[in-house]
Amino acid sequence: MIEKKRLFFLALLPGFLACLIFLGVYLFSSDNTLRTPPPVFEEIYSSRSDLREKIRNIDYAIYESLYRSGVRERNISFQNVETRHQNGNIWNFTEISVKCPDSQCTRNLQITITHDLTALGPEISYRYEKTPDNGIVCHISAQDFYTHKIVLSFDSQRLPVKDVRSRVAIIIDDLGYEPDIALSFIQLNLPLSLSVLPCAPFTDLIVREATEKGSELILHLPMEPKHYPSVNPGSGALFLSMEEQEILRMLNQDLEDIPGARGVNNHMGSSFTENREKMLIVLKELKKRNLFYIDSRTTSDTVGFELARDIGLPAAKRSVFLDNDLAPKAIKIQLERLLSMARHSGFAIGIGHPHKETLKILREYQSGIKAEFHVVHVSELVR
Repeated sequence: MIEKKRLFFLALLPGFLACLIFLGVYLFSSDNTLRTPPPVFEEIYSSRSDLREKIRNIDYAIYESLYRSGVRERNISFQNVETRHQNGNIWNFTEISVKCPDSQCTRNLQITITHDLTALGPEISYRYEKTPDNGIVCHISAQDFYTHKIVLSFDSQRLPVKDVRSRVAIIIDDLGYEPDIALSFIQLNLPLSLSVLPCAPFTDLIVREATEKGSELILHLPMEPKHYPSVNPGSGALFLSMEEQEILRMLNQDLEDIPGARGVNNHMGSSFTENREKMLIVLKELKKRNLFYIDSRTTSDTVGFELARDIGLPAAKRSVFLDNDLAPKAIKIQLERLLSMARHSGFAIGIGHPHKETLKILREYQSGIKAEFHVVHVSELVR
């Protein structure tokens, strides 16, 4: 009897092994997303989570201070949001200008900001200095990283408000891996510009759907970041080690992956975009092809935008990353920053990523944005 059972199980063994092999092949060949996980979207995601949390808390504190002080939206202007690098950390430095009606309001706002920042604990530091016109500048740091500059001034005149609606463009980067959410962005009631990665599992599908819907397509060109290879830009990337012909070959291959692309913006690239020689190779080729360049500004030392302007290539640069922090309140703050910059400069460019949180906030805001601003494809903002 025992011998018969042993023979029975031996007879079943080949079939069982065949099922295991079939299951393995199915799992690893039928679903590309299992073999190729989505990449890190931007280099700024590689910053320490504790630093990101402290910067988020500073943002919240500043907004609470401005709200409680009754400062009008039109008198708050985001002058600059730039990516900074220090000791392996990457963060957004924010500069804000606030106009108060008189010196007493300026002083009261300083007291409120001081109170709210002090409540965040000893790792948040700040200092004040006076300006020649009796204004006040607040410099804020988190763990010795300089994160915010707030300029408080008083003037009986309001900040200029333009008679025509300001223009806003929103780019959704890093498309190519999750088709469902990409299609959801395409279906929004906003003229988004879609920046698609080459060589990704669903690049062809997303390009096809975007083309059918009349969305603007951009090649999201991977470039070498700082800390490579621990931070990997993915397939189709340009590296500083490449010679000119290799750069042009890879660029041509990447552009072929995104037929109908109107322009290019960089994916990562904090090292590559600082190199004038290598960037000039790329930008001259884009000019030959009548494309434009959007500098994603993943480093404050990027030469991309200025070089493009020098050679007469239509170009623009990112104003705000919308979703480096995926907390809904944080995304709303970044979106308000984008709109504030557009309100006071006439135009602004935001970059978001294929996150469900970003999608939800844009759905919530889309009607209000379109009521106050001209939402345009980013190609309308290059010059």
